[in-house]
Amino acid sequence: MKKLISVLAVIVAVFLIISCSSFNKLKEKFSSKKDKEKTEETVKEETKEVTSTDDIAFYNKYIEVSNKIQEAGEKVYKDYINDVPDPKSISKNSFILAVGFSFSVDNLQRVTKEYNRSYYDEGELSKLKAAGEMKSAVETELKNLLKVLEDYHATARKVADYYSKGEFKKDLSKAVPYDEEMKSVYDKYKTAFNKFSDVIKNYKPKKERRDPNSISNPDEKAVAILLNAYENTLDKAEEFYDAFNGLEYKEDLSRAKTRLDEFRDNLKEDKNSVMNAGFTEKTKYMKYSYEDYFLKMADGFIEAGKKFFDEAPAAKNQNEFNTLYDAVVNNYNYMISAYNTNINVANTFRNW
Repeated sequence: MKKLISVLAVIVAVFLIISCSSFNKLKEKFSSKKDKEKTEETVKEETKEVTSTDDIAFYNKYIEVSNKIQEAGEKVYKDYINDVPDPKSISKNSFILAVGFSFSVDNLQRVTKEYNRSYYDEGELSKLKAAGEMKSAVETELKNLLKVLEDYHATARKVADYYSKGEFKKDLSKAVPYDEEMKSVYDKYKTAFNKFSDVIKNYKPKKERRDPNSISNPDEKAVAILLNAYENTLDKAEEFYDAFNGLEYKEDLSRAKTRLDEFRDNLKEDKNSVMNAGFTEKTKYMKYSYEDYFLKMADGFIEAGKKFFDEAPAAKNQNEFNTLYDAVVNNYNYMISAYNTNINVANTFRNW
């Protein structure tokens, strides 16, 4: 009997060991599966890309802001170099008007005020919405850049007055120090602007790839074609601007010219798609706005670009080159403004 009890005890012990082992393995299996699912869910959350209408509108607007600030900031220093001779060569009899330089300084002040008011005084920039990280990063660099622009303007205004009002004729001792101040404040502006521009591009939204052929509703299909056209155009415009921005007098212009040709060809193709799309009475106003407003600005940009590449290689001097260059930048910015206005309307339609 005792022997039987001993045998039964051993069997029970073995059963318990096996059961516990199986339970632990089963527990590990479920735990592992649960952990794996949790890990996959975490990874999925970390790599999830959300492209909202707000994000796109935020990005597009700040591209416009970046372009206008860059136009104003670069023009000040370019006109300073062009209007003011080497400070060491200036005498009291030197003829210096600095008219272009003064106008550029006035424009820098206007642009700085515009964006200060827009951001700090309940203007358009203050009302833009976007993903938290994107909004915080871009606005942090904007605030820093606006402070730098105020210093840039203050220095440039002082130097512009020194020459445009003939103050240098009474006191030449400030010419060299003022030149050093201009170089220093321009370098600070460039550093702040580059950080601002780079952070915007870092948060460029992933654009939705639409297949109009998969859409049955005629208005939704037409708007999808329109949105594709706008975004394709913007991509090509940015490629051009990257190649064009900062070109110097007598520099090789071939790369930028190629990008303009690509932009023109792409626009022609997308224009045909939009004009042949089946807009109904409900959405025809978007087609008309594209045709009458956006394409007008795009054509103006192309014409300014064509004139630049036709005439800039033979420009007689820096002034002539700058005039042609500035016309391209101005028309580019007009087109970007038209793009922002129209695409925001088209994106709104998708939320009806």
